[in-house]
Amino acid sequence: MSFSKMLEGLKEREKEKLLIIGLGAFYIAVGEDAVLLHEKLGLKCTCFKDHICKVGIPRNSIGKYMKEIDKLRYGYILYDYDSKEKKLIELSYKEGKKSKITDKNINCLACVGISKYEDDDYSIALLRFIEELKRKKGIKDI
Repeated sequence: MSFSKMLEGLKEREKEKLLIIGLGAFYIAVGEDAVLLHEKLGLKCTCFKDHICKVGIPRNSIGKYMKEIDKLRYGYILYDYDSKEKKLIELSYKEGKKSKITDKNINCLACVGISKYEDDDYSIALLRFIEELKRKKGIKDI
């Protein structure tokens, strides 16, 4: 089973909560959870896999960000993955409001992690068009 399959299984079990999982040097959230944390806390989205964003929170900053998430009053589960023991550990569980975000990405065409778009002239044209619209309207995201 891959890490992404584990995430899918966890999300299926707890669809309405933010899932944040410690993996290596970071705690990460993916999909709609990543988009929410990007929008509410300004965390930078990168590609997790095709059409799915992720955000990373350094382990030494997780306390600060969990306080911010608590202020937003969203329900969440904070996990840690122990790669040596191959064990998932639930660190924190909180009831709260549900996210209304359903998008799993903010703009996959702008993500350099998706190589299939790099040499595609149509995707490049669309990305340039979107960037020009944003510049003309003075907005960050469409």
